[in-house]
Amino acid sequence: MGIGKLRFVVTAVLALGLAGLGHAQEAREHWYTFNVGAGFTPLVGQVSDRLNNGWNARAGAGFRMTSHFEVNAEYMYNGMGVKPIVLTEAGVPSANSYEWSISADPKIRFGGARRFDPYIVGGVGYYRRVVNFTAPTTVPVTLFDPFFGVFFPGLLPADVIIGTISRSGIGGSGGAGFHIRLGDSTAKFFAEARYHYAATGTMPTRMIPVTFGLEW
Repeated sequence: MGIGKLRFVVTAVLALGLAGLGHAQEAREHWYTFNVGAGFTPLVGQVSDRLNNGWNARAGAGFRMTSHFEVNAEYMYNGMGVKPIVLTEAGVPSANSYEWSISADPKIRFGGARRFDPYIVGGVGYYRRVVNFTAPTTVPVTLFDPFFGVFFPGLLPADVIIGTISRSGIGGSGGAGFHIRLGDSTAKFFAEARYHYAATGTMPTRMIPVTFGLEW
């Protein structure tokens, strides 16, 4: 075999090897995705004068067009408290608030199939913010005494909703985060911060949920 042919064979083997490695990396990345996460939710803007910072939980699924671009459908729930000034104005003893959203979220991934994968993400969807005004009460329940083996009636403290204010609207989001692949699996840890704006009536909702979770 001549030097020229040997060089051609070596080059071909290296090219096939690199192509196989690239294919293996792509195969490791499913073309469909699932994610779950939770974290904390700071509020910003006017709404932060009425509601307290809270927490968030989310779940989503999507499709990866390429190793650098995917689109997800996500559901997010944000639980929040209510400021004392709102309770005073409404003349109620207690209240709670939450917001949920469903959105379509395109994501650009800079790391592709690499172990460390930073990304930017945006989204647009439907948001609904709810404030429930409550009052303490008791509810009848049936309790069981394991010592005597008998059932007996009892009362437990609870809150009853005495009024609700809800606002809905279209909103959007934008932010950034990163994935870190866990070992040789397809599962990844992610951390993300995203600014959300929702046109929920005369007082729009502005928040920056910070979420940690898993994607696979």
